Amino acid sequence: MALKRALIERKIATRNDDNTFNGTRKLIRPHLPTVERRRDPIHTEDPLTHAMIPDGHGVPESSHAEAFYFQKQMQQQTEMTFVLEDGEQLHGFIQWYDKCVVKLQVGRSRVLIYKAGIKYLYKASEGHPANTVMK
Repeated sequence: MALKRALIERKIATRNDDNTFNGTRKLIRPHLPTVERRRDPIHTEDPLTHAMIPDGHGVPESSHAEAFYFQKQMQQQTEMTFVLEDGEQLHGFIQWYDKCVVKLQVGRSRVLIYKAGIKYLYKASEGHPANTVMK
């Protein structure tokens, strides 16, 4: 009986030991000095207020003409020709577009093109525009 009691006490002692894993995880937060904290309690303003302040550097109001044009060409599966800043031409179908890039399917491969690198674009069925304004 003493042996049984000793085994039970040993089991209880090992359960209370912090080194054993009991299925739950313990959250550990380091105690940082106030100087090293990221946010000081002095700043009480909303962290997103800077997003609501209008600044002069923002994007001007858009007419959404570009989005409408890309959407129309995507739906009609129009073959487009992209002329890049370096003079390279890519022929393909617009699959997807974003604020900064256009995804173009060229044959069996897909290419992401930065909009900043595009000089101009046109429908491949219209051929190369004879009088280009941009040189």
